[in-house]
Amino acid sequence: MTRLAMNSIFALLFLVFLVYFGVRMQYILQGPQITITSPAEGEFLSNTHVLVVGEGFRATRLELNGRPIYTDENGFFEERLILAPGLNMIELKADGRFGRQIVELRTIMVKLPE
Repeated sequence: MTRLAMNSIFALLFLVFLVYFGVRMQYILQGPQITITSPAEGEFLSNTHVLVVGEGFRATRLELNGRPIYTDENGFFEERLILAPGLNMIELKADGRFGRQIVELRTIMVKLPE
């Protein structure tokens, strides 16, 4: 092989490594992501039982109202909560691998039938 061909192969391999490293660094820099898909913000419920559904990615720890929860292999979770009549706050907290923490809040109103 000629010197030009060897340098071209080396440059191509180095470029592939840089792209791979850049993509991996994106996940480190972004930190954890969480989403509560149900219940919706400001939702009115007629009973005290609610199923909280959502997703958590790149999180080393998830807490729902201060209690640890776990995701399936695809990052989804479902947790049942018992709420008090009146205004309730649902807090989902995620810790990332490098100390980043994010919180998502939902306000839910429970009005029992009379």
